[in-house]
Amino acid sequence: MTKIDDVVQQTARALLRFRGETSSRALAEQLVRRYESLESDELDRFLGFLLTDMGAERDAIDAAIERYQETPGEAEVADLADAAESQRQHLFRAINTASGGIRTLLHMRTALLERRHSHPELAPVERDLRHLLTSWFNRGFLELRQLDWTTPAHVLEKLIEYEAVHEIRGWDDLRRRLAPDRRSFGFFHPALPGEPIIFVEVALTEGLASSIQGVIDAPAPDVQPEGADTAIFYSITNCQSGLRGVSFGSFLIKRVTELLMSEDPELTTFSTLSPIPGFASWLSEFHPDATIDDESDMLHLCAAYLLAARRDHMPLDPVARFHLRNGARIERINWRGDTSENGLQQSHGLLANYLYSGQDHAANHEALISDGLINASEEVIALAGDRVDATHVVNSAAEVAD
Repeated sequence: MTKIDDVVQQTARALLRFRGETSSRALAEQLVRRYESLESDELDRFLGFLLTDMGAERDAIDAAIERYQETPGEAEVADLADAAESQRQHLFRAINTASGGIRTLLHMRTALLERRHSHPELAPVERDLRHLLTSWFNRGFLELRQLDWTTPAHVLEKLIEYEAVHEIRGWDDLRRRLAPDRRSFGFFHPALPGEPIIFVEVALTEGLASSIQGVIDAPAPDVQPEGADTAIFYSITNCQSGLRGVSFGSFLIKRVTELLMSEDPELTTFSTLSPIPGFASWLSEFHPDATIDDESDMLHLCAAYLLAARRDHMPLDPVARFHLRNGARIERINWRGDTSENGLQQSHGLLANYLYSGQDHAANHEALISDGLINASEEVIALAGDRVDATHVVNSAAEVAD
C-alpha cells in the first residue's frame, strides 16, 4: 500500500466518524481531492477497500433481526433497514456534501463500470452507488431546457463534445442543428450546473425522414417550422458515463413531445430516425451469405432481426429495445439511411423509424412486457414475412404524416 492509499483510506474512515457539519465537509473536500489524484493501481485498491472494509456491519444486522423477531413493529423494521445499509453508502452521502463531490461520485461509478468484467466482485459497490445516484438524479430534480444559439457557449461546447450518435463537426454544423427547423433540448441537474445530463436533437419535417444525411447535411432549413407536421428525434445522447443505466431517455422524449405539441398543434407525428447497431453483427453470424448490396434482401432480413431476434423475450437490438419498451412501434426501415462509415459498419446503412403515438404507447409497452409482442407497421411485418412468428408481433393502426 502506498502512502496515498493509506491517506485516502484514513480520510474515508475519519469522514464517517465526524458528526459536525463543518469538520465533515472539510474532510469530504480532502477526500475528493485525494481521490481524484489516485493512479490506476491506487484506485483499484481504494475500490477494493470500499468492498471489504465499508460493507454493512454483520453484528448490527444480527442484532436488528433479533429485535425484530422479538417485537416485529415498524420501529424494528426501520432499525433493520438502517443496519443493513452499508458503511460505503454513508460515505457516498458524505462525499456528496463536498464541492464537486457529485462529480467525483460519477467518476467513481465510471471506474466501477469499467472494471465490471475484470473485477466482478466490485458489483456490490457499484450497486450501492447506483442506488444513491438514481435517487439523487430522479425526475423531480431534472430541469428541461431548450438549447439554441443564445445558450451560453460553454454549454454548447458540451453538445459538440458529448454528441455520440452523429458527430457535430464544429460550430457551423452546430448552428445548422439549432436552425429554425431544428430543436434541441437537454435535462440539467442543479448539482452539475452547465453540464447536460442528456440531450435530444429534433428535426421538424414534412413526413417521416428516411436519411440522416438528409437531416444533418441539409444546407438550409428544409421547411419553415409552421409548415412542419412531423418531429423527428434523430439523436439522443447520454452525457454522463457515471449515470449509465440510470434511465432518462424515455422521460426526455415524453417531455419534449408534450412541449412541441403545446407549441405547435400542427405537429401530429412524432418519430425517431434511429440506428440499428446490432444488425451487421447479427447478420454476419446468422446470415453470412447475405448480399449486403441487395436492397430487398437486406430490408427483409433487417425486419426479421428487429422483430424476431430476442434475448430474454426482449428485442436483441439495444436501440429497438429502448424505444419498444417505451411504447413506440417500428414504423419503417430505411435503405441507405446512414451512409457514414459508422452507419455502414454497424447496420449496412439501414435506419429505423420508431413511431411514438400517445394513444398507443401504454398499450404497446404493456403488450411487450407482458406478452413479448412487438408493435410494428403492416409494411415492416410484411417485410419479415414467414421469418417471424405471427404471434410475436402486432399491428395497431396509427395515423402517420405522409
